[in-house]
Amino acid sequence: MEALVIIGALFAIVVGILWVCLPFAVFGIKKRLDEMISLQRQAINR
Repeated sequence: MEALVIIGALFAIVVGILWVCLPFAVFGIKKRLDEMISLQRQAINR
């Protein structure tokens, strides 16, 4: 039973760290995504 609690706590810590890092990852790739969308629109309009 104690091992299950430890595994759950470690999982919660990992999820918490990822939850904090996620917004930075999203904003970090936003510029590249906007550029890709722009290039796709230019290719469609040609």
